[in-house]
Amino acid sequence: MNYTELIEEKYAEAVKGIKEEWVNEPNTKWYKYVIGLPIQLQICYLIVVFHNQIFNGGFHQYFVNGYGQFAKETINALETIGALKKADLLQEALKIVNSKNYKDDTFRKKLLEKQIPQLFSKDDLFEPLDNLDNSYYTDDDEDIESLLGSY
Repeated sequence: MNYTELIEEKYAEAVKGIKEEWVNEPNTKWYKYVIGLPIQLQICYLIVVFHNQIFNGGFHQYFVNGYGQFAKETINALETIGALKKADLLQEALKIVNSKNYKDDTFRKKLLEKQIPQLFSKDDLFEPLDNLDNSYYTDDDEDIESLLGSY
């Protein structure tokens, strides 16, 4: 089995219990489900979602779509597989979005309830996050698929 097939298999296993209403409503069920996954499945889910969101619409989209609630866990997951540059980029994005340094639970709640004005009602964050997107896209040193597949 190649890395792509392995990752797809583990990702499918990770998402099979996620309910669509969890993703579309501000609640803690989605977060608790993902955090409760076995570590291999959790890491696979977090990294696949992160990578796909960044390539599809960048860091801004990652946070707006609610996946940013997993930013701290995703940073740890990226570090675990050896994607240190990408972990640093996400850490920087988290600092930009959570500029008021809310505690984790408060940040998750505000993010899911779309109560971070600079992210949802103004365009203040587009430029700094776009700069991080560009750094992510041009980083050829860390192949997420190879790193995750090897893990």
